[in-house]
Amino acid sequence: MMLEHLDPHSVYIPARDLQEVSEPLEGNFEGIGVQFNILNDTVLVINTITGGPAEKVGVLAGDKIVTINDSLFAGIGITNDQVIQKLKGKGATKVMIGVARIGYPELLSFEITRDKIPLYSVDVSYMINPTTGYIKISTFARTTYDEFIVGLKNLKGQGMQS
Repeated sequence: MMLEHLDPHSVYIPARDLQEVSEPLEGNFEGIGVQFNILNDTVLVINTITGGPAEKVGVLAGDKIVTINDSLFAGIGITNDQVIQKLKGKGATKVMIGVARIGYPELLSFEITRDKIPLYSVDVSYMINPTTGYIKISTFARTTYDEFIVGLKNLKGQGMQS
């Protein structure tokens, strides 16, 4: 088999998985713009992506997604892949979620239009002291260079020399 002749760090990526593997390298994906964990068999929103579709309609960190497109999505043995499959999708398509929120006795419903969600590779750029700047790159993607240059120019404008 061909894989036996490659270096030990090579892997075969089936065609059906290629898009998912490529998204972090592209610097964006299409979806609703939430980071989540599954806690006690419930989808818990950890964070909304700034400027993303979920944030724009009012979804908050701490919300528990209970329904997706009017189907129960809690307490049914869900996996990360199942959640991603339901929330991601082509831009301009809609998904309806029902969330439980602390302080609200009824489920809150949100219709969210999926859109392109940026994945930033430069987390922060700031001045350590009057002449030294710091740029943190968390991952490498197609957009990393452009993000780095923006941070670099910003720091040089603040007096960075090294």
